[in-house]
Parts: sequence; structure tokens; C-alpha cells
Amino acid sequence: MIRDLIENGSVVEIVATIIAFGLIISAVLSLIYVIVGGITFILSAGNEEKIKQAVRTVRYSIIGLFISFLAFFLVSWITKLLGIPFDLSFGTILDLMSELFNSLK
Repeated sequence: MIRDLIENGSVVEIVATIIAFGLIISAVLSLIYVIVGGITFILSAGNEEKIKQAVRTVRYSIIGLFISFLAFFLVSWITKLLGIPFDLSFGTILDLMSELFNSLK
């Protein structure tokens, strides 16, 4: 998919793939930061400063994930409004994710 995109893809398809990669990266990083915040919360041993830091980490990671999905939907909505043939759906993102994870094996 990626090789075909580089060889035969248009500018709109390449931008759509870059946005999909950004959304995948933001989702993975958000998951990592939620886990780190949870572990920090568990290991805080009642220390108020560490608890506040853990809660902030989890809160900001969820807010960041929400903003990235909001940006994705906003870009999709604007492209439909302007009539730009922007073909990017969650199915495309899932296909790209599976291809990315299969290449890591």
C-alpha cells in the first residue's frame, strides 16, 4: 500500500496517508501516556505531588487524543465541504495500521 502510494499516488492521497499516520501515532502515544500515568499513580505511595502529576499525565493524554480525532473529523468535514476528493476513513487507517504492524514482524 505504501509503496503503491509513493509510486502512483496523488498529492491528496499522500496527505491523507500522512494524516492517518499522525492519527495512529497520536493514538499509540496516548495509550502509552495513560499507562505511564496509571503506573505513576499506583507507585505514588500517597505522595500528593506524584498523584497530581499522574492525574495530569492521564488527563493531558486523553485531551490530546480527543483533539487529534477532532482535527481528523474537521479536516474530513472541510474537504467534503470544499469538494476535495479526500478518501480517508477508519477502514483505511486500520488497513494502514495492520500493514505497519505486519512490516514490523
